[in-house]
Amino acid sequence: MDPNQIVGTGVDAFNSLPKSTQEALLNPAANTLGKALDGAVTVVCSPLLVLGILSKALLHKFSTEINQKINGIPQKNRDTSKLGLVVKAMEEARYQLNEDDIRKMYVSLISSTVDNRKNNVVNPRLATVVAQFGPDEAKLLKLLYQQDGQQLPYGQLRLDLGNGFGYTFPTKIAIDSNSKIVNSFNSSLDILVSLGIANDKQSNKLAQSDDEYATIEKILRATINKPSEYEDNTCNLVNSYINLTNFGYDLCKCIFE
Repeated sequence: MDPNQIVGTGVDAFNSLPKSTQEALLNPAANTLGKALDGAVTVVCSPLLVLGILSKALLHKFSTEINQKINGIPQKNRDTSKLGLVVKAMEEARYQLNEDDIRKMYVSLISSTVDNRKNNVVNPRLATVVAQFGPDEAKLLKLLYQQDGQQLPYGQLRLDLGNGFGYTFPTKIAIDSNSKIVNSFNSSLDILVSLGIANDKQSNKLAQSDDEYATIEKILRATINKPSEYEDNTCNLVNSYINLTNFGYDLCKCIFE
């Protein structure tokens, strides 16, 4: 492969790599691809290492995880046409290597970027989006991806004040496919929606989830107290659900598999 074909995001960082590392990376069939990526990790992360922001142990762990993931890609499926995006993912990852869930997402993304069975959906935005995750967003996204149909039913109580007015309590309760209660995800959901990863289908009922909604309503009624002046007003459950967008699904395929 001609190095001049490495264009777009990450090209400057790629060009800063030692020539030996560049040559190894440009050979998709090379047994040394994983080791070459080790070299790339060292170059990309070295400024933070010098500043003491990263430890050698953590950097070694990141490199080892990448190597293990790359070694699982058959030689025939190794593709280095998107090396700029590999380097971009490394650049974004270096700031959150201490967060296990997020580091593992980047390891999988890097592996997916050099795997021709997956990298048709890899683009610069993937690494940028993951960089905006905190641990809570990472956990919610993984949970959503693991659901049947990548959909998660949730509900909120709404207080009817009459004459078309009402108040929706902010507390959201969801139930996953293992009947586990999920709560405290308001901010994480807002972030996933803002990044175009998930849809928040408010006031839309998920089919065949009547039992889940009934349980959600029971929990909410037991935990939310109406203001005393509204004790006589009716509370109703607002049935809603979360699902992945097409972009979110592609992202999950790259970071969770």
